[in-house]
Amino acid sequence: MNPSAPCRHCGTPFHPTPSEPEFCCAGCSFVHGMITAGGFGKFYDLKGGATLLPAGGTVLLQPETDWARLAQLESEAAAGEEAQTVEAAFDIQGVSCIGCVWLIEAAFARKSGGVRCIVDPSRGLITLNWCRGSFDLPDFVRTLASFGYRITAHQEGGGETSKGVSGMKLGLCGGMALNAMAFTLPRYAGMEASSELAGIFEIIAAFSATVSLFAGGGYFIPRAWAALRLGHLHLDVPIALGITAAWLGSAAGWLLKAPGLLYFDFVAVFIFLMLLGRRLQEASVAANRQRLLRQDPSLQPVEIPDPDMDGWHPCPVRRLVSGQEFRVLPGAVVPVAARLSAPQALLGLDWISGEAEPVPYSAGAIIPSGAIHLGSQPLPLTACEPWDDSLLARLVKEDATQTQDNAAARWLDKTLRLYLGIILMTAFAGATVWLAGGAGWTVATQVFVSVLVVSCPCALGVAVPLAHDLAVARLRAAGIFVRTPDFWRRLLRVSRIVFDKTGTLTLDTPRLLHPEVLMSLPKDAVRALATLVSESRHPVSAAMREALALQDLFHPASSASNLENRPEEICGHGLRFMDSTGVLWELRRPSDRNSGGHPEMPTMGNSQELSADTVLTRNERLVAGFQFAETGRTDAAEVIAGFRKQGKSVFLLSGDRESKVRAMAESLGIPAHQALARRTPEAKGAWMQLHGRDALFIGDGANDTLAAKSACCSGTLAVDRTLLAENSDFYFLSRSLSPLQLLFSMARRRQTAVRRAFIFAVLYNLGALALALTGRMNPLLAAILMPLSSLATILIITATLNRRRKADPCGGSPKRVPPVCAHPSRTAVGMPVTTSL
Repeated sequence: MNPSAPCRHCGTPFHPTPSEPEFCCAGCSFVHGMITAGGFGKFYDLKGGATLLPAGGTVLLQPETDWARLAQLESEAAAGEEAQTVEAAFDIQGVSCIGCVWLIEAAFARKSGGVRCIVDPSRGLITLNWCRGSFDLPDFVRTLASFGYRITAHQEGGGETSKGVSGMKLGLCGGMALNAMAFTLPRYAGMEASSELAGIFEIIAAFSATVSLFAGGGYFIPRAWAALRLGHLHLDVPIALGITAAWLGSAAGWLLKAPGLLYFDFVAVFIFLMLLGRRLQEASVAANRQRLLRQDPSLQPVEIPDPDMDGWHPCPVRRLVSGQEFRVLPGAVVPVAARLSAPQALLGLDWISGEAEPVPYSAGAIIPSGAIHLGSQPLPLTACEPWDDSLLARLVKEDATQTQDNAAARWLDKTLRLYLGIILMTAFAGATVWLAGGAGWTVATQVFVSVLVVSCPCALGVAVPLAHDLAVARLRAAGIFVRTPDFWRRLLRVSRIVFDKTGTLTLDTPRLLHPEVLMSLPKDAVRALATLVSESRHPVSAAMREALALQDLFHPASSASNLENRPEEICGHGLRFMDSTGVLWELRRPSDRNSGGHPEMPTMGNSQELSADTVLTRNERLVAGFQFAETGRTDAAEVIAGFRKQGKSVFLLSGDRESKVRAMAESLGIPAHQALARRTPEAKGAWMQLHGRDALFIGDGANDTLAAKSACCSGTLAVDRTLLAENSDFYFLSRSLSPLQLLFSMARRRQTAVRRAFIFAVLYNLGALALALTGRMNPLLAAILMPLSSLATILIITATLNRRRKADPCGGSPKRVPPVCAHPSRTAVGMPVTTSL
């Protein structure tokens, strides 16, 4: 097997294959072609080494946009305006780096009538300003969709208000820290207290520390107080105690002319460093959230009839009640069990049952909650239950990491109680001894304050967050995104790996066998084929789109949303399309027409002919036949073999049929008794409750949510769908499973780094406390030791995490195992698929 390489477009690692040598998926190949052909190659220079979200197969579809709603917003923005320009704001998804911002603004600048485009990645917002009547908004939306970005109507109040460290607060505290240091240095350099400037400098340092206390300390102190009121100890408690004691002691020393108590510079610098660390941590979490293209289904609105207008308007799914008429857009999830109002529909149930084959429904049928609408038009439904009673609501209701985070909070609470108890006892004991020895209250107070100042828990306040952030940054470059800091400790307990099958060990769509047959088709047949599959969300259509895109053959007749001769979807039986010359093209199952009298089917790259799953016909005469296979991930066998070599048990837990699960397990070397089939979401969750205390669960759909919640830790692949990403400890964007190896390796390195930092912290605290208790810790020494100890902690963490080891998946390629056989009747990388059009 070839070693992994970064995708030429998104940068995520993948294993190159002859059909996909440079790109991790057909979507990335398509987007790269659109960007370079449009003359936007500078995008890749600006992106640099940043890892983007893989484009996935959905980028080949028409954008999931309600064009009627978009036109309504456009007209509302223009109505009542006397100016020549119109301005409107929209939500945008998929923006992840400065290159994305440049690409969007450059594409807008080329559109006729465009005036100004402002992209706000942190809020997922794009503001457009254009000339009235001369700008084609739908065309711009389709252009961005071809690059992998999605524009939708702006949802007011949809985002959470940030209560973290603001950039203004951080900048203010940074300026105050510089002021405090600059105006304290002359005193350390020997400036006489009687100097005319000494008093002014002390006032400026005191003012700077006070501003830092209210601005930056106002972040830590209220949090610490709230934790104490609830009877808990938070990491902010010792930080708040240290800066409060240092400021109070400094204020007393300034008023009483006691230089030994002046720690104003320490207060300002320490607050800035703590704020900076917290800001970086919050930015990492926010960046992870922005990379998810879709939100939790409970937050995605459906559309209900507008009583005052002949149309539809958005409605949160939480407001759905039994009997409510609503509709979902193509590719969306049906949030509640609902009765079908349309004559027919095609739904995917892989999210809730694990079955990969789409299911056709007729009018009046009950569509289950969690089904995915695979049609190309909005689907009208009538709710049979309120949102709170739906299966999907039960699956997404609870936080997947609540139990584990509570355990982490208890561990941190106990550690902080012990630490604070020791420090407070030491401080009071030292002050008491000095006071009893007749040294006076000034020296005793100095000892008390210096003990609290120099023993502030940098190991907890700096080492642990820093190790987390650096490890997360390293993993992010490989396309892995960690959501919960406590995840690392649980990951090291894992002794068994449990995989879902459909969409996890297999790709989301089947793969066209012998794609070279496409090159032998006439140009009109290729164009008709691209048009037929251009809007269908059927898995076979998706596979055909990807095969066409990889050979640069995906050029539908038209991408206009109002095309008169659009492909007609014959639910469950295929697609038909009549081109401008009156020729009828169909893509369907061979059994859907009498095949007698057709010409011989083209050979598909083998010496023997293969029976077709799907055929393309021209005026009911056979043009070509195609066969598809459920395709496993190229490195699944290698990754699983590596886990088993490390002594970890590997299980397969699937809702799919026994024959498919058994064949998959056999091809991957998983024992038959560890491959469990036909498991409902509840059965998966029950099994994980019994066996998941030391298990890592990897899944991808709604049917995996209960299992993910019951596992020790969980993760998911989040290329096209992200429901489980919001309920997992981590998600990864690669089509490869090899990032799992890097994850375990990084967890071990992080543990080593934290242990070394703690050992250093213990040695530092013992030495610093000895100086403080002997009365030799003055403000100058504290101001030197504190940043030096933080710097030493940073160097220890960085050096440990960056160190490469032999045969370490972090630093080099592990030993490769031979790839599994690709014979279509035997293995996971070529299992026959019964799904056909």
